[in-house]
Amino acid sequence: MWELKEYRFAASAQEAVALMRQGPGTGAYIAGGTDMFLHPAECDFVVDINHAGLSDIARTPAGDLFLGAATTLHNIATNPLVADFAEGMLIEAAAHCGNRPVRSTATIGGNICNALPSADMAPVLLALDATCYIADADSQESLPLVDFFVGPRATVLEDRLLVGLALPAEAGTRRCASYKLTRSAEDISLVHVCVALGIEDGKIETARIALGAVAPVPMRAVLAEAQLVGQSVTEISPDLIADAAAIAAGECEPLDDHRASAEYRRDMVRVLTRRQILRALHDETTITKDSGGTVA
Repeated sequence: MWELKEYRFAASAQEAVALMRQGPGTGAYIAGGTDMFLHPAECDFVVDINHAGLSDIARTPAGDLFLGAATTLHNIATNPLVADFAEGMLIEAAAHCGNRPVRSTATIGGNICNALPSADMAPVLLALDATCYIADADSQESLPLVDFFVGPRATVLEDRLLVGLALPAEAGTRRCASYKLTRSAEDISLVHVCVALGIEDGKIETARIALGAVAPVPMRAVLAEAQLVGQSVTEISPDLIADAAAIAAGECEPLDDHRASAEYRRDMVRVLTRRQILRALHDETTITKDSGGTVA
């Protein structure tokens, strides 16, 4: 049960930070609050950021995509500015995060700031080289999302505020594929694999393989990525793709829990990484079977 002493409203990001630091006691930011109501924070007050101007979705003239931290997942899933970005991988991820009532309330910032290893949007954003914009009382800084998570339910924020995420235009042209393995459509992921390939002149110039629910934080499989860079799209061999998938499985750090074993999660990383690489290469002829297992 919450035992709040005060509910505060912020009209800007800077005011939100100031209200957070005003005290007394411990505070927490709130927007959608879907996770907070399930797992109430131990705090004396909350700072509501729904009217702080953080819900914009915008494309710059250069084609970069900006997502305000208080943007709901439903708005991301239905916004035409997001539709053609990264072959729709962002829309697909947002549209399959929880049920419709949850998506209508939950925000992209909340999904990231909760810092769960299974956060649905984190692998997609990692695969697209997202940059975080963080507000202090009188300044703002940016850092790559890959440096944002420091542990389960822990980020670099402290009492600062995430105001939004920016995705570079180049990432929007990548060939992308993503798969979230769950027990049911509305459940959190057991394993989440996202692949984004930047291809120029028939070669893979950029490779991103991002994983969720298989390490203390959402992560990139950088060694597996390196296997793909420089490879010709038309000449890349099935063995090389299988090797990259096996390397990704070796990079993750899954845990045993009541939902799945570490062994199962690791094997599914291998299976799903291989399949998503093939899908990103627009080769779906060999993804329905795999000697190491199948995915429903």
